[in-house]
Amino acid sequence: MVFAIGFVLFSYGPNMIPGLSSNTATAGIPGSGQTRERLAPLVVLSPVEAGTMDDAVKSIGTARAIEQATLYPEVSGRVSQVHADAGQRVEQGDVIVQLDDQVQRLAVDRARLAVDDAEAQVERFEALAARNTVSDVQLSEAVLALSNARLDLREAEDALARRALVAPFSGEIGLIDVGIGDFVTTTTPVTTLDERRTLLIEFRVPERFANQIEHGQSMSLSTPALPGIDLEGTVSGMDSRIDTVSRTLTVQGTVVNDDDLIRPGMSFEVALSFAGNSYPSVPALAVQWDRDGSYVFKANGNTAERTAISIVARKDGQVLVEGDIAAGDDVVTEGTNSVRPDQPFRIPASAEGA
Repeated sequence: MVFAIGFVLFSYGPNMIPGLSSNTATAGIPGSGQTRERLAPLVVLSPVEAGTMDDAVKSIGTARAIEQATLYPEVSGRVSQVHADAGQRVEQGDVIVQLDDQVQRLAVDRARLAVDDAEAQVERFEALAARNTVSDVQLSEAVLALSNARLDLREAEDALARRALVAPFSGEIGLIDVGIGDFVTTTTPVTTLDERRTLLIEFRVPERFANQIEHGQSMSLSTPALPGIDLEGTVSGMDSRIDTVSRTLTVQGTVVNDDDLIRPGMSFEVALSFAGNSYPSVPALAVQWDRDGSYVFKANGNTAERTAISIVARKDGQVLVEGDIAAGDDVVTEGTNSVRPDQPFRIPASAEGA
């Protein structure tokens, strides 16, 4: 066997046996004695942009009417009429409950008669004074009596007005806890009144966000009472100090409730977003992984440079990263499987002319 192999080598020489050619450039290419050039891979480049890492805080808040009140009678008396129903919307000045006011109406009528009499007396004295029939002192006393009569009338009218419980502002009436014939006092709660067209949401945020919250800042709201419905509101106010026990800041926001979907007392998850640090932002397709971690191919001229990165966050198809990369650089987003580190590449002709 050994003798046969030696005979072949001696007779034909090593260059005559395929696979044992000393020219490695043409090895494995039968019938060719020239080097074949390998084309550089075709890739697509995308620019690195500057992205912002959004910081967010979520908190649980409670809704309350922007105007709310528990209504009490201004005087004691017996209920004679109830002019509103529970859940009804009333306008400012509407009478909700009327107390018996017969005595007060009589007092107003008596005061008006006194005013009329005092006015007539002043007219007579003025006519007589023109003829020097009465003294100036008598005329002054008549004028003073008229002023006192008018004050008595105003007092009687005020006492009459206090017999009616009126809405101090427009809103929705709650349950009415009294009925006709009930005797009420100034400590008897009659009903509640809430203006629900705009609601206040009160919540707390950690103290590290205290200096970032601004009036008019938008906030997102959701509540278990309205699954699948997202609401928008704005920050309308905040406390002047940090709570030293919880280390939180109390914040108020407003939300428009034109559709009357929200009720005071509902719980809400409130989300606020804040602009955070800026990072290089690359398309998600550019990020690759191997056993050493994540990386991208950054364009260095027409050569692909493997650049290690660490991922900060993902946002709308982009990836915020840290590494030896900056806004304005170009990274390979298509053709990454064909690229090797420090290897030249080509880009489509249309991209070159763009």
